[in-house]
Amino acid sequence: GARAQLRARRTPSPKLYTKRVRQERDVATLFLVDLSASTDESPGDTAGAARIIDITREALVLMAAALDEIGDAFAIYGFSGQGRDNVEVFPVKSFDERLTPTVKGRIGGLAPRGSTRMGTALRHAITKLKTVTASSRHLLLLSDGFPQDLDYGQDRQSHVYGIRDTATALRETQAAGIRPFCITVDAAGHDYLRDMCDPNAYLVID
Repeated sequence: GARAQLRARRTPSPKLYTKRVRQERDVATLFLVDLSASTDESPGDTAGAARIIDITREALVLMAAALDEIGDAFAIYGFSGQGRDNVEVFPVKSFDERLTPTVKGRIGGLAPRGSTRMGTALRHAITKLKTVTASSRHLLLLSDGFPQDLDYGQDRQSHVYGIRDTATALRETQAAGIRPFCITVDAAGHDYLRDMCDPNAYLVID
């Protein structure tokens, strides 16, 4: 109507309006964020650059705003810990919460803590995603290095146990009908992610 009137060089009706219409999507995503002590460092050898944790927080705010805008269900949890009996998982945003100033404050409060016991954190994330009825469920693991903890295997110099435990947890994720995807800023990520993930289920960011 309005376009036809403009082509005919007539003034279109002032009652014309536009609005955003959210498409119906049935997607749920859980972001699992590595809060290990090494995220206090800058990526690579860039002196004076932003810390990994700062970059992660900024990316989470942008991604959360985008998902909130399109109406997707999403949750954010941070993880860290020190030993098998002290694995910490920090709820930042549950699936039931909106992206409120309080939630944004929690994102801004994310800070580096202990070690990187990924397997346990992944299994906790699976239990959270199992409560969501979305037909498409995704788990995004954001990290800056390999799975590492003080008792992640008998040999503290070896990362084999941690990598195998994490690979098993990722297979458990898929078995639960959840699609995992791993993102790391570790330049050596290919060395261990290819042993933990499917080739199309991880990304190493330069």
